[in-house]
Amino acid sequence: LKKIKNKSLLVVIAFFSSFSLFAFDDVIPLEHVDRFDALVVQDNGGRLKPAQTLTSEYLRKIHGTDTYNNLTATQVVLGMMNDPVEWRKKQIIKVKHPKLLKLLNVTDNKSRSIKVSFNNFFLDGNYLLTEDVERAYHKLPKDRTKYDKEIISVDERVNICFTIFSSGIFRFFPLPNDSNNTWFSYKNNTHFSNDDSLFVVNIIPMYFSSIKNGFQTNDWSLSDSIVNYIDKFQRKYGSDVIPSDTVIGLEILYNKLSIFSRLFPYYFVTGLFLIIFVIIQLFYNNKLIIYSIQFFKWLILIGFTVHICGLIIRWIISNHAPWSNGYESMIYIAFATILAGIIFSKRSTLTLAATAVVASLLLMVAHLNWLDPEITNLVPVLNSYWLLIHVAIITASYGFFALGSILGLISLCIISVINKKNKSKLNNTLLEITLINEKTLEVGLFMLAVGTFLGGVWANESWGRYWGWDPKET
Repeated sequence: LKKIKNKSLLVVIAFFSSFSLFAFDDVIPLEHVDRFDALVVQDNGGRLKPAQTLTSEYLRKIHGTDTYNNLTATQVVLGMMNDPVEWRKKQIIKVKHPKLLKLLNVTDNKSRSIKVSFNNFFLDGNYLLTEDVERAYHKLPKDRTKYDKEIISVDERVNICFTIFSSGIFRFFPLPNDSNNTWFSYKNNTHFSNDDSLFVVNIIPMYFSSIKNGFQTNDWSLSDSIVNYIDKFQRKYGSDVIPSDTVIGLEILYNKLSIFSRLFPYYFVTGLFLIIFVIIQLFYNNKLIIYSIQFFKWLILIGFTVHICGLIIRWIISNHAPWSNGYESMIYIAFATILAGIIFSKRSTLTLAATAVVASLLLMVAHLNWLDPEITNLVPVLNSYWLLIHVAIITASYGFFALGSILGLISLCIISVINKKNKSKLNNTLLEITLINEKTLEVGLFMLAVGTFLGGVWANESWGRYWGWDPKET
């Protein structure tokens, strides 16, 4: 800019910059964000995890994704805490229902979801959703309409934003000699005494002052030092419960890789191409077709290996088997489905291709908005070795049943296209698929039966009865 002598040009640039839709003049550099991400924070469920995980969860709930305009979740959350006035104007809160958009006086562009600002929810200091939120909560869950559910969800997003703007979301500070291992935010400094209290109440305001200084001087050494001070405080009083550096680093890597969301399109593409080449092979068989089939088989096996690694990493991070909630069940069933396909792939390549497509659909369902990928502590009833046995067996059976389902569908498709010309070729394929289908259903039924009986044993240990006639058991 010093080289530009035409001052009028500078005026024009400044004028148009002031009207830009979103000008990220103050972006916290990733080098510092990486240090902040590794700080340990305690969530509302009591789990200790990296700050990066918490910010990702918050932004995902608010915005629907864990990035915003090429900014990471931590950059966004720290920006909201550092400059709440400016960030209240940003269109960051996801809203879908047309009636709600009309209430907020937002134009509906017919997209699946629209992003609105925090300020859109207030008019003359009044919260626009107050009456609708109260009305929705007064209804029983079964009586709530789609609008009621949307109102409750959006109200939660607005409350999360309000909590972030108030700068009290990070429970960084372990209480010394506390048997419950409770951690607090800097606003709860009354739980601490003497010098610890002074440190807790002042360190976060000092941190955000250092951020403002970093924007002015482009020197982030002071912010880095404050992050190090917080880290030392955590290790001094929380060393007995704080996760190891390896686990923290592994969780940050797991969040960044997004293994299972990326496997969804990977499985779908490889499985679809494999199905196409297998069908072509029924009519035209040559070396190119054979090599292509082998290539895509290996791609699916590589994806399956990555899938296993993702489950192992999630197991290490959570310290329990990764099939304890709805999201984990879906990614585990997808794993079991691919495993079933691999087991029978020696007899039929079409089986492996079909399971890859089914696994992709399962992973797609796992990443729909109503399934939360958040890693949580186990509820007491699941904190048992039976989680490894009963749930693993009975849930894996769903994978074999999924394979049976898709093979049945493929069989019907083949039957519908059989004629006198292709009868000899397709009949052998049909017989092959039918035999595999029967075997996979036998395996699934055996696992489901065993899992059900083991579930009764677990129920007796937990609640003192083998069967309770609740809907799921029945």
